[in-house]
Amino acid sequence: MRVLFVVLVLLNLLALASARGWLGTSTPQGEPERLSNQLNPGRIVLRPTDPVAAGTSQANSPLPAEAIPAADERAQAEADRPETPASTALAPADACVNYAGLTEAQAENLMQTAFAGRTDLRFERKTTSTPSAWWVRIPPSGGKEAAERRVAELRALGINDLFIVQDAGPNQFAVSLGLFKTEAKAQQHLATLQKRRVQTAGIAARSAVVHRIEVSGPATSLETISRSRPVRQSGATVSKCKP
Repeated sequence: MRVLFVVLVLLNLLALASARGWLGTSTPQGEPERLSNQLNPGRIVLRPTDPVAAGTSQANSPLPAEAIPAADERAQAEADRPETPASTALAPADACVNYAGLTEAQAENLMQTAFAGRTDLRFERKTTSTPSAWWVRIPPSGGKEAAERRVAELRALGINDLFIVQDAGPNQFAVSLGLFKTEAKAQQHLATLQKRRVQTAGIAARSAVVHRIEVSGPATSLETISRSRPVRQSGATVSKCKP
């Protein structure tokens, strides 16, 4: 009996030493001890939910019941929207009008009145030199005294409608015998003088610089301008041209 008692005491002491860890190992005795035995508990990081996976999950999830009527309304609105026409109305084609037969002053006046501020129009001023009259004359030769002798000879032939050009220039001291609007009239007068033995006379065209303005733009704008008072009072010859 005594030996058995001693054995039981030794076994109890051995169990106590094992439980206390006196023998080098121990069994956790609860949650506090388990947490204290963890290695580096401060380095534990909780990772957020993957946004891509979350988005995929949301995309694949069915719409809530209250969202279905709103989607139907948007689809119906798209169906009821009027179709955009395939083509729009074309802008009016450009037109061109030529305002001709103007002096320099008349052309400048039109630019300052009828055409001023018209950014919808394009302007182009042009000048041409055209015969404005035909002049029957005896060209200058020998200066003033020679011109006076010719005048005396012509008066002796009964020709009194004449004068000596006094203005400086290439025609100074020419003897003028008449100025005509058409070449035919000038030729007719020259023939009459030649019958009266005037052999040195001839015909020269008197040219004048004529201005014209070509205006391009919308046809309606050009029609309005052509009917305006400044254009009508200018005496311009109005005609169509290519834009």
